[in-house]
Amino acid sequence: MSTNRVSAILNDADKTTVLESLSQVKDKMPFLINLSVQERRRSRKMGAKSVEYVNLSLQGSQTFGSLIPASVDVTEFSKDVTLVNQLMAIRIEVEALLEGINDTMLAAGSDAMQFADLVYAYLKRGSKSNVGVKSITADIAKRFVRRSRPIGALKV
Repeated sequence: MSTNRVSAILNDADKTTVLESLSQVKDKMPFLINLSVQERRRSRKMGAKSVEYVNLSLQGSQTFGSLIPASVDVTEFSKDVTLVNQLMAIRIEVEALLEGINDTMLAAGSDAMQFADLVYAYLKRGSKSNVGVKSITADIAKRFVRRSRPIGALKV
């Protein structure tokens, strides 16, 4: 068996504290929205290369305001740009945290699967001589049952 990469316990009190902290973070940003897939698809995207374009356009609109028609709400434009810049710093931290959570879950899950495979192998071997073990090995074996596909079904 390979090395156990994660050996940790997140006790219930710490888990509760983390979830409460995340809730507090969400409470500090009541303006967050969730777009539909269609809204995401239709929206004009602001990628990393667009940050300077947007910031310079804002600077230009503020410096040379007489050239911008009154129908363009420069104050709202400024709010949007400021919010994007502020959220970018938060997003970097959240993405790093999420990557750590995902990688830890992957490693711990991999460790658990390897242990489960090992335990299942021992239980299968033991079920040959111990009738009491047959029930649990039969339950575990259900995970490995392949469902038959209708003839002509494509594997995706």
